[in-house]
Amino acid sequence: MPARVQVIFWSATTASVLLLGVVWALTRAGGASVEDRVLLAVAGAGLVATSLVAARIVFVVGRLKRRGRAG
Repeated sequence: MPARVQVIFWSATTASVLLLGVVWALTRAGGASVEDRVLLAVAGAGLVATSLVAARIVFVVGRLKRRGRAG
């Protein structure tokens, strides 16, 4: 895996973990204010996006490795 791909993968993974912590803290705090709900929605959307980026990198790298073995 090229160095740039590794950096993007680990950055997305780190961001996912941090956003998961934000989502976890906000749901445990039970904030009822509008700001807390907006922050929870943004953190949840960011968590989904960064998780999808990391998953896509793993999928593409796996596919490239399979093609390398087959060819």
